[in-house]
Amino acid sequence: AFAVASLLALLALVTLVACRAPPEEGSRLRIAYMARLTHAPALTGIDSGRLPSALPDLRIEGRSFEFGNAVVEAMFAGEIDVALLGPNPAINGFVRSAGEVRIVSGIASGGSALVVRQGAGISSAADLRGRSLATPQVASTQDIALRAYLRKHGLDPSLEGGDVRILPLSPAEIRVLFARGDLDGAFVSEPLATELVMNSGATLLLDERDEWPGRRHPATVFAVRKRYYDAHPENVRRLVSALAAEIDWIEAHRADALGACQRGSGQRRGRGLPGAVATRAFDRVSFTVDPMPDALDRLAHDAERARFLPPSSSLAGLVLGPEARE
Repeated sequence: AFAVASLLALLALVTLVACRAPPEEGSRLRIAYMARLTHAPALTGIDSGRLPSALPDLRIEGRSFEFGNAVVEAMFAGEIDVALLGPNPAINGFVRSAGEVRIVSGIASGGSALVVRQGAGISSAADLRGRSLATPQVASTQDIALRAYLRKHGLDPSLEGGDVRILPLSPAEIRVLFARGDLDGAFVSEPLATELVMNSGATLLLDERDEWPGRRHPATVFAVRKRYYDAHPENVRRLVSALAAEIDWIEAHRADALGACQRGSGQRRGRGLPGAVATRAFDRVSFTVDPMPDALDRLAHDAERARFLPPSSSLAGLVLGPEARE
């Protein structure tokens, strides 16, 4: 009932916004991203000036968010034009807005893991029964991945009455509860996963890459509001090209890119990232423009099974064609 009510409310909001939306501003480009290692192309590209330089006739406005679902809400409200975000929030946004949110390209692969508290007696999935685990937010990419992993191993991750208690918690809350021994594990993205292992005595139970063919899965994608794309497709194509160039730079200069990410993340979050943690975490992330459509289908199916998407949701048109990238 909650999911249906949320869907109806969201559709009503999107309809209202679409009716009242002013003409799309073509001289600016508002980019949403998060201060995370899996969003490195935004951090390095904006802070170095390479992205603004690649689009000198546009006013680039970057805005940092904490969660992907908040990014989608901002896109619905017309406050953001394009975004780097997790694939599941992007899929949710596409389905629940009848296509207003579209994926253009990939950004990052890997960089998420399930870590468990040392001393909790957890060495396999079977040991998770009756435990309390954290994810960053309900219906986030990590939340969906955890529920799929639990189901794969015969555990019920239902919102109520399931075998495992799943708690949506902020990174600060996760750190505190781990230290107290009040949390058994967390499925989180980097660098928090590595930080918990190195600083809080956690143990790596699952590297999510091991759940995917070729150890590749979408961690971050690049999405656009369809209304903005329809009005200014060339702006989007040029930004996609600039991000692709930034990804090439990162993969060719990973040490320099990591340093830039550390500085950028510290400036935005007011909390530095220790070098040893950052280096190990960054090694578990790769960058690619491939949106991995087959993986998106699987993620949508996992979200349906978790009852975060309506049954048999169509993803037709979710990923824009090559013309949006070339």
